[in-house]
Amino acid sequence: MINKYREALEDMTWQFAHKGVIKGKSALFTGGLSTLEGAFETLGWDDPHFVEDCDGVICDVEGCMEFATTGGINWHDKGYWRLCSEHAFSKEPCPKMKQRAIDRENRRDSVTGNLPINKETK
Repeated sequence: MINKYREALEDMTWQFAHKGVIKGKSALFTGGLSTLEGAFETLGWDDPHFVEDCDGVICDVEGCMEFATTGGINWHDKGYWRLCSEHAFSKEPCPKMKQRAIDRENRRDSVTGNLPINKETK
């Protein structure tokens, strides 16, 4: 039961914490809000809490560490990318994507366009 509470607190913290890039690393931070400070303390997180570059969380564009703000966008018919605000609304040609994003897109079913479901997917 405690794991469920921890998961719920972590989910809420991810939803409401401030997001940004600090010294080139993606981070969640409290912004001085006491409720978030309490959540970070309960989770054992430092403020800021640095986040690894991972699929579905950080922008798919090579070199970008901003948090993805789209659930995914078909960009110039070159893939279904998860992008930060800056890249999602760019009129520039599609930039180079991170290898993890290219690998994800290569797993899409050619008929349905769906990604395979794996045990790690909730």
